[in-house]
Amino acid sequence: MEKRLVDKICTFLVDAEGQPVSKKFDLDKNVKVVHGIMMSSDRPNLLFYRGSQRIELSGEELFPEDFESKMFMSGMAVAPDNKYKSLGNGVVSGNGELKIQYKDTANPNAPFAAYKVIISLLCEMK
Repeated sequence: MEKRLVDKICTFLVDAEGQPVSKKFDLDKNVKVVHGIMMSSDRPNLLFYRGSQRIELSGEELFPEDFESKMFMSGMAVAPDNKYKSLGNGVVSGNGELKIQYKDTANPNAPFAAYKVIISLLCEMK
């Protein structure tokens, strides 16, 4: 049987300059494996220039502190099926707890304004 892949979306607001944002999201209990991750924003220039984070799934660190958000972003010229940053053979969802420790850092190329961060996970369902 072919695996069924579904996008799961998590969002949060960065509304204070230079302040860390810690978020916890619970994935659907039917998520079996996470195969990829992508980030976007309602203000992509702020995410690109100012954002970094640590990402953990079920207690396992996937990306360390200060991993730049721009590494998860994808442009319009990229085919839809190629936009996700691959997690190799995937990461078992375990207890389904996704933790994000996000940092907004000042950058002269992008003066601060409140912005929404959108995290999309490519999930294999049970």
